[in-house]
Parts: sequence; C-alpha cells; structure tokens
Amino acid sequence: MGWYRAREFEFDPRVCRGVHVGGCVAGRRWPRPSDWDVEAHAHNTDADPWSGWICVASERSLFTASRRPTRVMVHEYAHLLAPNSRHGAAWQEAITELGYPSEAEWHRPRPVRRTSRRRAA
Repeated sequence: MGWYRAREFEFDPRVCRGVHVGGCVAGRRWPRPSDWDVEAHAHNTDADPWSGWICVASERSLFTASRRPTRVMVHEYAHLLAPNSRHGAAWQEAITELGYPSEAEWHRPRPVRRTSRRRAA
C-alpha cells in the first residue's frame, strides 16, 4: 500500500492528484472478487471528492521495465483528462493523443449484429 505523485508518471499534477496503490483511495472495498480483472480505476466525476486520483490494485500495474507508465496507467490518466466521459469520444481522443490509438479502437462501440431467426409456422 502506498501512493505516488503525478510527476513520477510525467502526468500533469493539475489533472492527477496522485496514484494510490493497494486499493481505493476513497476506502471502498476494491478489488472485490468480481473485480479481479480490473487492475485500476480513476476517480473522474465532478461529484467525487477524490476526483483526480488513480487507484491501482498492485504496483505491477504502475511502470514498465524501462520505468515508463504502463498502458493501464495511461488508460486511467486519459479518464482524468476526459472527466465524466467513460470510454466516449472525449476519452478516445485523450488516449489517442497520449499515443495509444489502439486502446481507443478497442473501446470503440461495436455495432450489434442481429441474426434473423425464423419462427416455426
């Protein structure tokens, strides 16, 4: 458990207040057993008193071997740059500008394919 300053990731401290490791900075129970696939989350809504914080489950999600922020960290930072947008157009633009256009593509809405089913007469 611990925390890091935004500058350690080369994130703008006016946008990112800090990074909390080992759970949620707001004290929420996380990760829950149903959230084990969730490595991190960002507090990025106007109503959240913890807005501007990134929370990660483990330090392994912080840096690459060359001490650059991981894809997970950049993904969450993009959420701070595009508050209240989830994975919408503003977030997709932010993540693309940060150098991860494939991440934006991965989260782009996909058209729903409907198969026609014939009813039995």
